[in-house]
Amino acid sequence: MTTTTLASANTMAAGTAETAGSIALAGGLIAVAFAGIVLFIAAVVSVLRSRGYETGGKAMWLLLILVFPVLAPIVWFIWGRNSTIMSPPRPTA
Repeated sequence: MTTTTLASANTMAAGTAETAGSIALAGGLIAVAFAGIVLFIAAVVSVLRSRGYETGGKAMWLLLILVFPVLAPIVWFIWGRNSTIMSPPRPTA
């Protein structure tokens, strides 16, 4: 009888540890997914509000962000936000 009680207590303790680990892992994955969504939305808004790009440049960045939703927002905030792609200067008469 005592052996059965100890075995069930060990099983319950192991189950509790596994449950706590699963909850921690799920919480971490949710946090990473939320951060990715926020980064994606922030990149789209930043591209649309950018004054350094004409419509074609903005469209290119938006397409890249949609095709590569993890890598492209990071590249945008590191390199793209501070560079400019403007149309050629208009000829003066």
